[in-house]
Amino acid sequence: MNNSPEQQEIERLKTLLSYNILDTPPEEDFDNIARMISIICETPVALISMMDHNRQWFKAKVGMEDNEVIREETFCQYTIRQSSLLEIPDATLDERVKNSPFVTQDNGIRFYAGIPLTASNGYNIGTVCVADNKPRKLSESQKEALDLLSKQVMYLIESRKKNRQLSTELEQVLNKKIEAAQRSFKQKEAEYNHLLAAIKLSNSVVEFSPQGEILQANEIFLNVMGYDEKELRGKSHEILIFEEERILNTGFWNDLEKGKFKGGRYRRRHKNGSDIWYQATYNPILNLEQEVVKVIKIAQDITSEIEAAQTLQKAKEAAESLNVQKDNFIANVSHEIRTPIHAILGFTGLLLEEEQEESKLSYLRSVKTAGDNLLFLVNDILDLSKIDAGLIQMDSAPFSPAEVVENVFSILHLKAQEKNIGLDLNFGPEVPGHLMGDRNRLSQILINLVGNAIKFTEKGRVELEVAVKKELHGVYYVEFKVKDSGTGIPKDKLETIFQRFSQADEGISRKYGGTGLGLNISRQLVEKQEGSMEVASEPGKGSVFSFTIPYRKAEIVEKDAPGNAEQLDENCFGRILLCEDNELNQRLVRVLLSEKGYTVDIAENGRKGLEYFAALDYDLVLMDLQMPEKDGFQTTREIRQKFGSKVPVVALTANFMLVERERCFAAGMNDYLSKPFTKNELLQVIQKWVPGRIFSEEVVASSEEKPVFSMAYLEDFSGGDEAFQQEMIGLFLVKSAEMHNHLKTAFEKEDLSEVKATAHKMKASFGIVGADLSLLHNLESLEQFDREEIGDNLNRLERQLNNLYSYIRKEIKVP
Repeated sequence: MNNSPEQQEIERLKTLLSYNILDTPPEEDFDNIARMISIICETPVALISMMDHNRQWFKAKVGMEDNEVIREETFCQYTIRQSSLLEIPDATLDERVKNSPFVTQDNGIRFYAGIPLTASNGYNIGTVCVADNKPRKLSESQKEALDLLSKQVMYLIESRKKNRQLSTELEQVLNKKIEAAQRSFKQKEAEYNHLLAAIKLSNSVVEFSPQGEILQANEIFLNVMGYDEKELRGKSHEILIFEEERILNTGFWNDLEKGKFKGGRYRRRHKNGSDIWYQATYNPILNLEQEVVKVIKIAQDITSEIEAAQTLQKAKEAAESLNVQKDNFIANVSHEIRTPIHAILGFTGLLLEEEQEESKLSYLRSVKTAGDNLLFLVNDILDLSKIDAGLIQMDSAPFSPAEVVENVFSILHLKAQEKNIGLDLNFGPEVPGHLMGDRNRLSQILINLVGNAIKFTEKGRVELEVAVKKELHGVYYVEFKVKDSGTGIPKDKLETIFQRFSQADEGISRKYGGTGLGLNISRQLVEKQEGSMEVASEPGKGSVFSFTIPYRKAEIVEKDAPGNAEQLDENCFGRILLCEDNELNQRLVRVLLSEKGYTVDIAENGRKGLEYFAALDYDLVLMDLQMPEKDGFQTTREIRQKFGSKVPVVALTANFMLVERERCFAAGMNDYLSKPFTKNELLQVIQKWVPGRIFSEEVVASSEEKPVFSMAYLEDFSGGDEAFQQEMIGLFLVKSAEMHNHLKTAFEKEDLSEVKATAHKMKASFGIVGADLSLLHNLESLEQFDREEIGDNLNRLERQLNNLYSYIRKEIKVP
């Protein structure tokens, strides 16, 4: 800048004009900075100003009324000539400004500090200054702040200049963009028209007014629905829907009128009245005011797919029905087979207790062994059905693994001796004395595996090893390993050996017998206990079957042993009615109970049993379920309802199915004894109910007096397993809520068959917790859809469920 002062002033003014800020209205950003300067410098006056050749103009001000002043009278005329801060502590002492009217007036300026606003080209175009009517000085931090804020002011001024330049450039760019967008819009419009044309060639397309009037439809839609265009144009959409769906369809079109998109599967009415199914979207078209001007439906005919799905569903339901029939068949077969087995084993047991002659004892033992084997085969089939039905539950009680193994060896050692092969046990000392688990299932698995090993070993030996594989956080992973020196298993059969009805060789069944189910059942029982089973084998070198089950160690508290069957004999008394149509079972139970001091009357059917019951007083009724004339359920209901009796009734049946137990308790029975039962089991259940027992009102309450909730069934079924009870109650909470929601949905759809089917399913869940089934029975027995009646039952059912949930969470403490 070597120009003359006059030239420099001209350049400065050009710079000032280039920013185009003179006489522009105040801006909030500058006002905020001025207030900040006043606050930081603690002065009543703070100014942001621009200065031309004869005036100072204020861009922002605090404590000043004028918008501009004459340049020659200002303090800033001196500031704009330098590059740094100008500070005048006392204006009355400064020769440059002491005669200024701003100083000489009453209460005039005494203190001033200003800093120039320097443009990017080095010229000062204005100032940032503060003033006070008292002499003073700025602190160093205030000076620094004033300098920073002046730079911020200049930054804003520069930014606005650039923005104005950019706005001009932007306007040019936008004009070009608008032109390009218009071209693009036309292109997109053309593409849209082509796309819509293509859609119309492969889909059903219908245009509606916002109110659902058909404006036009393409050829595909017309062909599918059986109409021509004249028949549909101007008609309401309701011509295409079924009468029962019109109420729901009103809300559907109300949503479309509001601009809401709709999509899904929809059933529509063909001209001939048949069903047509569409996968469709309903697309509201909006104008610039966001108003719906029409609705375009794009759809694909999926009638064939739906019909195929319905056919598949019917096939599934038929398969499920067949499965139920299978379960019922197995239940009936089990009853028919286990009933004579029960008699055979029972009478054989009585004879073994009384017989002294060794040769007859040998025959009797053979009969009992054959009966046990027959029962074992039957139980294989029943266990398989239980597993399929999800009815297998694992017990959790203290047991001695050493005792289980000893019992298995005591059962099987004779078989080993007969074949002249060794049977060895290697029981690890690290195995705890008592574990928590299911001793009966462990015994079943070991008998199967060790029995198989003996069966397929012609010479050599069979060995059982028991050891703790690992211990982790108090859980003992106990490994049971059965080794044999038998025939072995081919490598290609190892993958299938655990499958149902599978054996290593087709001739095995003919040579050794068996169902081919034992290994499959054993592995599933192991897996039910969170364990695993493996096999290793080589033909001619034997096999090794091993399984590992995690157990927790059981802490055993010594106490007096409970009474056995012989102890139950003491002071037995009472009159018992046995309703049983099988003569062998009649004789067996009479012999068992008569010798213990009980008086037993026998009725061969339910009708005869009611005659006995009307004539005599009984302490207990043993009730077979399948009898002629009147079955056990009918007979028990009459005992409860006709006679109003609370005498305990114990069901006797060979049917293992869970639903059978539910039916027993629903009919008013108190307990359940599964055939074939042992003498000890029979005497214990009689002792439980007969000797001077006061019976609970809850157990024999009529359907009108049922409690909100009863643990009787769960406690009986679980054997006191609280964890299992908690699991079942938790399952009830989830499933009952799901099915209740399903009921409400079926009600809204007015689907009577679904209401009845869901009510039937819920009865099983209610039976688990002993809840009143009357409302569900009402729903299940409906003959026609009565909205008022069903709605009333559903409201009452909801109240019943709320009471159940409240009671369970409060009293049972289920989370």
